[in-house]
Amino acid sequence: MIGLSGALGTGLFLGSGSTIALGGPATVISYALAGLMALSVVWALAEMVTVHPVPGGHGAVAASYLGKFGGYVTRWNFAFMMLIAVGAEVTATATYLRFWLPGLPLGLGTILCSLFIVGLNLATVRLYGSSEYWFSLIKVTAISVFIVLGIILIFVDLPDHPAAGFSNLTAHGGFAPYGLGGILAAACMAVFSFGGIENVSVGAAESENPERDVPRAARNMIWRLLLFYIVAMLIIVTLQPWTTSAASHGTVLESPFVAVLDATGIPAAAHIMNAVLIVAALSAANGCLYSSSRMIHSLALDGMAPRWAARTSESGAPRGAVLIATLGMVLASILSLVSPDSAFMQLYGAATAGVLVTWIIVMITHMVFRQKRARAGLPITKHHLWGAPAVPILVIVAAVAIFIAMLWILPAVWIAGIPYLVILVASYLILARVRTLATPRNLLAEELR
Repeated sequence: MIGLSGALGTGLFLGSGSTIALGGPATVISYALAGLMALSVVWALAEMVTVHPVPGGHGAVAASYLGKFGGYVTRWNFAFMMLIAVGAEVTATATYLRFWLPGLPLGLGTILCSLFIVGLNLATVRLYGSSEYWFSLIKVTAISVFIVLGIILIFVDLPDHPAAGFSNLTAHGGFAPYGLGGILAAACMAVFSFGGIENVSVGAAESENPERDVPRAARNMIWRLLLFYIVAMLIIVTLQPWTTSAASHGTVLESPFVAVLDATGIPAAAHIMNAVLIVAALSAANGCLYSSSRMIHSLALDGMAPRWAARTSESGAPRGAVLIATLGMVLASILSLVSPDSAFMQLYGAATAGVLVTWIIVMITHMVFRQKRARAGLPITKHHLWGAPAVPILVIVAAVAIFIAMLWILPAVWIAGIPYLVILVASYLILARVRTLATPRNLLAEELR
């Protein structure tokens, strides 16, 4: 559920208008292509952390197989990426609360939502897991209901609402109004809808049976995401003209979910949708803060973050790491409030680049993981990524191509992403000069003992 929480945020519920604007109805194909990339990354992660269920998940595995530099970049990049997501989601939650409480100051709402999320992460791991389970269950239920009702509206004549049929798929310029280029451009944006799937690896060390639980979680999470995004997107572009979705401003009343509930006669559709949006945003924030704090805790164990962040409470919660993550979340929240169109957009651009960097490093780590295990005479594990090493190479090439395409689609990724990556690398070089960094655990040697 942790991976599902991070990847299944508010974007789908609000219609993903910016992505549909690039590809039209063919955006369904774009999400399928992006989903194949995500599927490959998830199974590479599952294969590695099933063998090595250590604190820090794929970040700690990268440190073991790629060395200190690889471990540092992987974990700090992922922690930063998750913190920006948390800042955006708690601010979004406060915005949705104002739908019911118009007089609520946005800053106060953001603070209250932040305190709630931090409280969950400072408590026991069991409380966090229980809250995330219910958060994700509500999101899954909402999407499932939307899909069922959407299918009814497409095929069944209802009072005052004839069956929609499939005319919207070919109207307004055809199924692919911008051709192959539009499909690929939309796929570039759709990739970021799956950002957060890496969270599936972070909780492996806290699982009672990672060899059973991690592959099961990976399998369930990725197929649910593919089903939800592809089928829900197909219903969205079938029920309403794609130009309507593309022109939306991401408000509750413009959500296609609200339109479906209204069409089927369900009362208070906007209020129901607003409640779901709040849950979706809190769930995403909860999962991302969890993952960020675990990465910081793993860094602290290797001397790459303040050492007091390595300590845990009696219940197992890394409270020091949670506090550090909270400081980053506060900064991101402040920027999203006071400068959403400039400063926060630059942070978002850097975090978007961070998603691509994470996926590239995961695949490089997987290739080294396979090579070293083969040289040691170890067999391929039962739960593994098919098609390696060809699939990891394809994902790396696709990620680089997406980064290049972002120069035209979302320039902030280049404007902020390149300086961010330079700062990330420079911070490691500085830290390595002023401090003797601990040698990462040799996970392969430990396995061979």
